[in-house]
Amino acid sequence: MKPTKTLAEGRKGTGSNENVVASVEFELCAALNDSVETDFVHSIAGRIIAEPEGSGKEDAGHIGASLVQFGEALDHGISAERLGDGISGDISEYWEHLFDAETGCPKDEIQNEFELVDLDLLIIDYVVIYPEFRGLRIAESAIHRTIDIFGTGCGLVACKPWPLQFTPSVADDPEALKRLAPPNVGKAEALRKLRSYWSRLGFWPLGDTGIYLLSLSQRGCDVSPRDRGKGFQ
Repeated sequence: MKPTKTLAEGRKGTGSNENVVASVEFELCAALNDSVETDFVHSIAGRIIAEPEGSGKEDAGHIGASLVQFGEALDHGISAERLGDGISGDISEYWEHLFDAETGCPKDEIQNEFELVDLDLLIIDYVVIYPEFRGLRIAESAIHRTIDIFGTGCGLVACKPWPLQFTPSVADDPEALKRLAPPNVGKAEALRKLRSYWSRLGFWPLGDTGIYLLSLSQRGCDVSPRDRGKGFQ
């Protein structure tokens, strides 16, 4: 897909003020075979590129997401039961918490709280910004552009915040850990800060599941925490 550009302003590297034009190059794969459960799950990979003023383009990070077309799957005759059991474990977890296993409709408490108008789900799997480009709000811009582009037809955007430095794929890879350059804090503190970050973007915790949700029908609305149902505590 053609890169999507946004402008970020702030400090980089040595501390000099610079304008940075950031863009995201998305890659999306879709199968062409007959419809099965996994055909309605599309993996999205985004390469984040930054171009500081007076310099060339540099890799600034990457973003990963999944578009889950629950509504499309039901329309194509995939049963709610098959959706719950037939998709990968991570995605089935979202289905279990958000939808009624028999009807395929959003659970009453989810519908009441988030006012869903569509069944498809966009999952932001992770966002990584390299140290030299942090503090410019590039991650926030990349998240919002991903939602703008792939959120059409989705009722919710979901994520499950978890510090990448504590995942085996990064923790066991010295090069990946060095490139990520995470802050020197423990797992609990890193998780607290990451959840706080997603909350500032408008995502709300779904009880103690670790899942955070953003309703696209309520996106941009100023909803007080007091307005959220006690069932989500």
